[in-house]
Parts: sequence; C-alpha cells; structure tokens
Amino acid sequence: MYITNIDTLSALIDRLISENIKLYFFEKDKSIKNIKHQELVIKEIKMRLNSFLSSTIGLKKYEYVSEIRTWNKPDDIIETIEELVYNDIHSGEGDRDNLKEALSDNPSVNKFQRNHKRMRKANETRALNKNKIDEQFKNLVENENRVKVERKK
Repeated sequence: MYITNIDTLSALIDRLISENIKLYFFEKDKSIKNIKHQELVIKEIKMRLNSFLSSTIGLKKYEYVSEIRTWNKPDDIIETIEELVYNDIHSGEGDRDNLKEALSDNPSVNKFQRNHKRMRKANETRALNKNKIDEQFKNLVENENRVKVERKK
C-alpha cells in the first residue's frame, strides 16, 4: 500500500516538480554546486517514478492511502498535474516573498498575511491535486479495459 506524500504517484510527481523549480532558481543564480546536486536528485526521482509506473501498470493494481480534504476535486489527470505545477510555484513564491519581507528593513504584517493566505490556498489545492492524480491513476491502472473502450468513443 502506497501512502500519500511519501511514495504515491502524486508524491513523486510533486517532488519532481519541486526539485525542478529549485533547479530553475539554482540555474538562474548560476550556483554550479547546487545545480549538479539538483540534477542528481531529479535523475533519482525520475528513476523511482519509472520503476513505480512499471510496477503498478504491470501488476494492474494501485492501492494507496490518501489525505482527507474537503474541497472539490478536478477531473482530468493532465489538467490536475498542470494545476499541481502552478500550485507548487505559488507556494514557493509565497514562501520566498515572506523571506524577503522578513529580511526587509520594515516588515509588513499585511504582506505576511497576504503571502500566508496565498501559500495556504496553494498547499490545500496541492493536496487535492495529489489525491486526484492518485485516484485517476488507480482507475486507469485497475480499469484498463474500461479506459480503452472510453478512448474509442
């Protein structure tokens, strides 16, 4: 049994997104040591993702424990992954903006509140995205015949 935020499909995709965002900023800052490290981390995540997909698709089984959330959920796996990317970016930008504000000469409580709300919304939606990715992937893996029929329509 896979566990959300640890070893589910959505956790691996989310981690791959986050590590690529870090790589982007290391490249932007021309931090060679950190770039090399990030490239290694990304390579290892891709290997785990490949192994995960091969295993679950081969077994035609994907059992996982998801997070419990109360928000509505999106329907399409590709759009869900894309939304996860944007939510990861917004979460990271909110965090960076808070750090910048904390280091400023005159920190603003209003800016901290705004950034916190932005981060909170992004993190809640990320959890929904990840749950939906796992649910959709489970349906895809375990109901292969139904998926093939639906594609023909």
